[in-house]
Amino acid sequence: MARDYLRNPLWSILVETVHSLPLYHAHKAFLSEKILREEPFITVDELCVKLGITRGEAMVLLHETRMTPEDVVDELSNPPPSEPRFKLAVTGGTFDGIHYGHLALLLTAFREAENVIIGLTSDSLVERLEKKHGVMRYERRLELLEKELQRWGWIDRAKIVEINDPYGPSISEPEAEAIIVSPFTVGRAYEINSKRAEKGLQKLEIIVCPIVIAEDGKPISSTRIAAGEITADGKVVRKSLS
Repeated sequence: MARDYLRNPLWSILVETVHSLPLYHAHKAFLSEKILREEPFITVDELCVKLGITRGEAMVLLHETRMTPEDVVDELSNPPPSEPRFKLAVTGGTFDGIHYGHLALLLTAFREAENVIIGLTSDSLVERLEKKHGVMRYERRLELLEKELQRWGWIDRAKIVEINDPYGPSISEPEAEAIIVSPFTVGRAYEINSKRAEKGLQKLEIIVCPIVIAEDGKPISSTRIAAGEITADGKVVRKSLS
Protein backbone atom coordinates (compact mmCIF):
# COMPACT_ATOMS: atom_id res chain seq x y z
CA MET A 1 0.00 0.00 0.00
CA ALA A 2 1.22 3.48 -0.86
CA ARG A 3 1.03 4.79 2.72
CA ASP A 4 1.33 1.64 4.82
CA TYR A 5 3.58 3.52 7.27
CA LEU A 6 0.39 5.09 8.66
CA ARG A 7 -0.42 1.74 10.24
CA ASN A 8 2.86 1.77 12.18
CA PRO A 9 2.11 2.57 15.85
CA LEU A 10 5.22 4.77 15.96
CA TRP A 11 3.96 7.03 13.17
CA SER A 12 1.85 9.22 15.48
CA ILE A 13 4.87 9.66 17.78
CA LEU A 14 7.01 10.73 14.82
CA VAL A 15 4.35 13.23 13.68
CA GLU A 16 4.10 14.72 17.16
CA THR A 17 7.88 15.02 17.39
CA VAL A 18 8.16 16.71 13.99
CA HIS A 19 5.34 19.13 14.84
CA SER A 20 7.32 20.26 17.90
CA LEU A 21 10.42 21.21 15.87
CA PRO A 22 11.14 24.96 15.76
CA LEU A 23 11.35 25.11 11.96
CA TYR A 24 8.48 22.73 11.19
CA HIS A 25 6.02 25.39 10.03
CA ALA A 26 8.65 27.23 7.98
CA HIS A 27 9.80 24.02 6.29
CA LYS A 28 6.22 22.98 5.55
CA ALA A 29 5.33 26.35 4.01
CA PHE A 30 8.49 26.39 1.88
CA LEU A 31 7.85 22.84 0.68
CA SER A 32 4.22 23.52 -0.21
CA GLU A 33 4.65 26.95 -1.76
CA LYS A 34 8.04 26.59 -3.48
CA ILE A 35 9.59 23.14 -3.72
CA LEU A 36 6.56 21.11 -4.77
CA ARG A 37 5.73 23.56 -7.55
CA GLU A 38 9.17 23.00 -9.08
CA GLU A 39 9.82 19.39 -8.02
CA PRO A 40 6.44 17.71 -7.45
CA PHE A 41 7.96 14.21 -7.38
CA ILE A 42 10.80 15.03 -4.97
CA THR A 43 11.75 12.02 -2.84
CA VAL A 44 12.20 11.82 0.92
CA ASP A 45 15.96 11.53 0.59
CA GLU A 46 16.15 14.46 -1.84
CA LEU A 47 14.12 16.62 0.53
CA CYS A 48 16.47 15.69 3.39
CA VAL A 49 19.40 17.07 1.41
CA LYS A 50 17.57 20.16 0.15
CA LEU A 51 16.37 21.27 3.60
CA GLY A 52 19.09 19.70 5.73
CA ILE A 53 16.55 17.75 7.79
CA THR A 54 16.16 14.22 9.09
CA ARG A 55 14.44 11.49 7.10
CA GLY A 56 11.63 11.37 9.65
CA GLU A 57 10.84 15.05 9.25
CA ALA A 58 10.96 14.72 5.46
CA MET A 59 8.50 11.81 5.58
CA VAL A 60 6.03 13.77 7.69
CA LEU A 61 6.33 16.93 5.58
CA LEU A 62 5.73 15.11 2.31
CA HIS A 63 2.85 13.13 3.82
CA GLU A 64 1.16 16.37 4.88
CA THR A 65 1.71 18.33 1.68
CA ARG A 66 1.54 15.88 -1.26
CA MET A 67 -0.63 12.98 -2.36
CA THR A 68 -1.12 10.99 -5.52
CA PRO A 69 -4.53 9.61 -6.52
CA GLU A 70 -3.22 6.20 -5.43
CA ASP A 71 -2.44 7.63 -1.96
CA VAL A 72 -5.99 8.98 -1.72
CA VAL A 73 -7.47 5.60 -2.62
CA ASP A 74 -5.21 3.88 -0.10
CA GLU A 75 -6.26 6.15 2.74
CA LEU A 76 -9.94 6.03 1.81
CA SER A 77 -9.80 2.24 1.90
CA ASN A 78 -8.33 2.00 5.37
CA PRO A 79 -9.47 3.13 8.84
CA PRO A 80 -7.99 6.40 10.12
CA PRO A 81 -4.79 6.03 12.16
CA SER A 82 -6.23 8.03 15.07
CA GLU A 83 -9.43 9.53 16.48
CA PRO A 84 -10.55 12.96 15.22
CA ARG A 85 -8.98 15.87 17.09
CA PHE A 86 -11.98 18.18 16.78
CA LYS A 87 -15.71 17.92 17.33
CA LEU A 88 -16.63 20.32 14.51
CA ALA A 89 -14.74 21.64 11.49
CA VAL A 90 -15.75 23.67 8.45
CA THR A 91 -14.70 23.45 4.84
CA GLY A 92 -16.16 24.41 1.50
CA GLY A 93 -15.91 24.67 -2.24
CA THR A 94 -17.75 24.55 -5.54
CA PHE A 95 -17.36 20.77 -5.93
CA ASP A 96 -17.97 20.91 -9.66
CA GLY A 97 -17.68 17.18 -10.22
CA ILE A 98 -15.79 15.27 -7.52
CA HIS A 99 -12.12 14.75 -8.35
CA TYR A 100 -9.25 13.48 -6.24
CA GLY A 101 -8.38 16.95 -4.98
CA HIS A 102 -11.89 17.20 -3.55
CA LEU A 103 -11.57 13.74 -2.03
CA ALA A 104 -8.32 14.73 -0.31
CA LEU A 105 -10.04 17.81 1.14
CA LEU A 106 -12.98 15.78 2.42
CA LEU A 107 -10.75 12.96 3.68
CA THR A 108 -8.69 15.46 5.66
CA ALA A 109 -11.82 17.08 7.08
CA PHE A 110 -13.41 13.84 8.28
CA ARG A 111 -10.11 12.52 9.62
CA GLU A 112 -9.66 15.70 11.67
CA ALA A 113 -13.23 16.26 12.92
CA GLU A 114 -16.18 14.22 14.14
CA ASN A 115 -18.58 16.46 12.23
CA VAL A 116 -18.03 18.78 9.28
CA ILE A 117 -20.00 21.72 7.91
CA ILE A 118 -19.46 21.91 4.15
CA GLY A 119 -20.16 25.22 2.47
CA LEU A 120 -21.31 24.60 -1.11
CA THR A 121 -21.21 27.65 -3.37
CA SER A 122 -24.54 28.84 -4.72
CA ASP A 123 -25.10 29.44 -8.43
CA SER A 124 -25.07 33.20 -7.87
CA LEU A 125 -21.71 33.02 -6.08
CA VAL A 126 -20.30 30.87 -8.90
CA GLU A 127 -21.29 33.61 -11.35
CA ARG A 128 -19.53 36.26 -9.27
CA LEU A 129 -16.39 34.13 -9.04
CA GLU A 130 -16.16 34.29 -12.86
CA LYS A 131 -14.67 30.85 -13.27
CA LYS A 132 -12.93 30.11 -16.57
CA HIS A 133 -15.09 27.07 -17.31
CA GLY A 134 -18.73 26.12 -17.09
CA VAL A 135 -19.98 24.88 -13.73
CA MET A 136 -22.87 22.51 -13.04
CA ARG A 137 -25.98 23.89 -11.38
CA TYR A 138 -26.17 23.82 -7.59
CA GLU A 139 -28.70 20.99 -7.41
CA ARG A 140 -26.48 18.70 -9.48
CA ARG A 141 -23.36 19.57 -7.51
CA LEU A 142 -25.25 18.95 -4.28
CA GLU A 143 -26.44 15.58 -5.56
CA LEU A 144 -22.92 14.47 -6.50
CA LEU A 145 -21.45 15.68 -3.21
CA GLU A 146 -24.08 13.84 -1.18
CA LYS A 147 -23.47 10.71 -3.22
CA GLU A 148 -19.73 10.87 -2.47
CA LEU A 149 -20.32 11.48 1.23
CA GLN A 150 -22.64 8.47 1.29
CA ARG A 151 -20.10 6.34 -0.55
CA TRP A 152 -17.40 6.86 2.07
CA GLY A 153 -19.64 6.74 5.14
CA TRP A 154 -19.46 10.46 5.93
CA ILE A 155 -23.02 11.55 5.19
CA ASP A 156 -24.26 11.29 8.79
CA ARG A 157 -21.36 13.43 10.00
CA ALA A 158 -21.82 16.14 7.37
CA LYS A 159 -24.01 19.21 7.12
CA ILE A 160 -24.07 20.87 3.70
CA VAL A 161 -24.87 24.58 3.67
CA GLU A 162 -25.48 26.69 0.57
CA ILE A 163 -23.22 29.75 0.70
CA ASN A 164 -23.63 33.05 -1.12
CA ASP A 165 -20.30 34.59 -0.12
CA PRO A 166 -16.74 33.22 0.25
CA TYR A 167 -17.09 32.79 4.03
CA GLY A 168 -20.40 31.09 4.74
CA PRO A 169 -20.89 29.73 8.28
CA SER A 170 -17.14 29.72 8.96
CA ILE A 171 -17.26 33.29 10.30
CA SER A 172 -20.35 32.78 12.47
CA GLU A 173 -20.42 29.18 13.73
CA PRO A 174 -19.41 29.44 17.42
CA GLU A 175 -18.83 25.70 17.88
CA ALA A 176 -16.39 25.34 14.98
CA GLU A 177 -12.83 24.53 16.01
CA ALA A 178 -10.96 24.05 12.72
CA ILE A 179 -11.11 24.92 9.05
CA ILE A 180 -9.89 22.61 6.30
CA VAL A 181 -8.56 24.31 3.17
CA SER A 182 -6.52 23.50 0.09
CA PRO A 183 -3.01 24.93 -0.34
CA PHE A 184 -4.51 27.39 -2.83
CA THR A 185 -7.17 28.81 -0.49
CA VAL A 186 -5.23 29.06 2.77
CA GLY A 187 -5.24 32.87 2.48
CA ARG A 188 -9.02 32.84 2.82
CA ALA A 189 -8.70 30.98 6.12
CA TYR A 190 -6.66 33.84 7.59
CA GLU A 191 -9.35 36.28 6.46
CA ILE A 192 -11.96 34.11 8.16
CA ASN A 193 -10.03 34.11 11.42
CA SER A 194 -9.78 37.90 11.30
CA LYS A 195 -13.54 38.18 10.85
CA ARG A 196 -14.16 35.69 13.67
CA ALA A 197 -11.91 37.74 15.96
CA GLU A 198 -13.96 40.83 15.16
CA LYS A 199 -17.08 38.93 16.26
CA GLY A 200 -15.42 37.73 19.47
CA LEU A 201 -15.30 34.11 18.28
CA GLN A 202 -12.35 31.79 18.77
CA LYS A 203 -9.96 31.49 15.86
CA LEU A 204 -10.08 28.27 13.90
CA GLU A 205 -7.12 25.97 13.62
CA ILE A 206 -6.12 26.07 9.97
CA ILE A 207 -5.48 22.66 8.46
CA VAL A 208 -4.18 22.53 4.89
CA CYS A 209 -4.92 19.34 2.99
CA PRO A 210 -2.22 17.90 0.71
CA ILE A 211 -1.89 18.81 -2.95
CA VAL A 212 -3.03 15.90 -5.12
CA ILE A 213 -0.81 15.74 -8.18
CA ALA A 214 -1.67 14.33 -11.57
CA GLU A 215 0.74 12.10 -13.43
CA ASP A 216 2.35 15.17 -15.00
CA GLY A 217 3.25 16.57 -11.58
CA LYS A 218 0.75 19.43 -11.69
CA PRO A 219 -2.19 19.65 -9.26
CA ILE A 220 -5.50 18.03 -10.15
CA SER A 221 -8.17 20.73 -10.54
CA SER A 222 -11.62 21.23 -12.04
CA THR A 223 -10.15 23.83 -14.41
CA ARG A 224 -7.63 21.36 -15.83
CA ILE A 225 -10.28 18.65 -16.13
CA ALA A 226 -12.69 21.02 -17.90
CA ALA A 227 -9.91 22.07 -20.28
CA GLY A 228 -9.38 18.42 -21.27
CA GLU A 229 -5.82 18.31 -19.92
CA ILE A 230 -6.38 15.52 -17.40
CA THR A 231 -9.04 13.12 -16.16
CA ALA A 232 -10.60 13.28 -12.68
CA ASP A 233 -8.12 10.65 -11.47
CA GLY A 234 -5.10 12.60 -12.71
CA LYS A 235 -4.34 10.82 -15.96
CA VAL A 236 -2.98 13.06 -18.73
CA VAL A 237 -5.26 13.19 -21.78
CA ARG A 238 -3.23 12.25 -24.84
CA LYS A 239 -4.41 14.22 -27.81
CA SER A 240 -4.75 12.45 -31.14
CA LEU A 241 -2.31 13.63 -33.82
CA SER A 242 -4.88 13.16 -36.57
